[in-house]
Amino acid sequence: MAKPAAKSLSFIEQLSLKPLSKDVYETLHHPSKMGNPANIAYGGYALATACKSAYLSVPSGYHLYSMLGHYLGPAYADRPLRANVRTIRQTRTFATRQVEVSQKRDDGEDRVCLVAIADFHIKEPASLLEFSKPPSMQYSHYANLPSQQEVHQKLLDDGKITQAMLDAHAKTFGLLRHLYDQRPCPETVFPQNLFGMAKDLPTTQDHLPTTSKTNADWFRCIEPLPTPIDNMANLTFLIDGAIAFLPLSFNHLWFDDIGACSSLDFALRFFKSGDEVDVEKWHLREMKSSVGSEARSYGEAWVWDENGRAVACMSQQSILRPKAGAKEKL
Repeated sequence: MAKPAAKSLSFIEQLSLKPLSKDVYETLHHPSKMGNPANIAYGGYALATACKSAYLSVPSGYHLYSMLGHYLGPAYADRPLRANVRTIRQTRTFATRQVEVSQKRDDGEDRVCLVAIADFHIKEPASLLEFSKPPSMQYSHYANLPSQQEVHQKLLDDGKITQAMLDAHAKTFGLLRHLYDQRPCPETVFPQNLFGMAKDLPTTQDHLPTTSKTNADWFRCIEPLPTPIDNMANLTFLIDGAIAFLPLSFNHLWFDDIGACSSLDFALRFFKSGDEVDVEKWHLREMKSSVGSEARSYGEAWVWDENGRAVACMSQQSILRPKAGAKEKL
């Protein structure tokens, strides 16, 4: 029986899988909550489980470059995740897998919470061209930046937030501090308004339209990640975070202002092969929100290594439903 996840567990322990049969895996530990007070697990667990399970089904030398899919419902934090992998294509160059991530309901029936198509590509001997888009602006370098905890403590010391708000943030988003060293870029929104929880605080981007606002941070995993699969699963786990509620944070709104906010679909793409991705080293992540319409939003997160090479991007559409009777604000 799977055991409840503990924040003291390492990432590799939290994402440990046991094989149940050929290409069927189950997590040894329950996923943890983050960003939602209900009994709902952080979506990065389902994504990382799908990533790792698909990797375990392909021959050595194949590297994940694309994982596209849909969240079909929230994963719960009181039971393990199960991944069922199906081979769609296997050639000398490409491998394609379909992955369903599910949980057992109380009545014993399976409930699918995520479905994805994962594509793998062998490492080619050479590239015709090497280029990638840069971040939207020049961000402060991590070497000169305080940690995320220090940034939030200064908000408290300056009287901009209360201890109750800081405690609520730590309870809601504290999972990542046990896994990553994060250095928020001060030019961006989250370090100025506590991810948006301090929704009345002004930010230096208030004069910009929503589509031009950014959040950015430097991050690195603080524990050893010995294999390419561990690194790819770790980056998959992190890159899912916060995209759904960017429009709230960028518009002085928070979860008490809305009817629903959660990710609906995702497109995760890697631009470097797994043996070149090292999440123990510093990476820059930038997040932007491009569209709000039809009670949905569309946002992206891009990740670059310290040399400015694009490593991965994640795009998502999310439900962004107003409260009954609320006027449109976005």
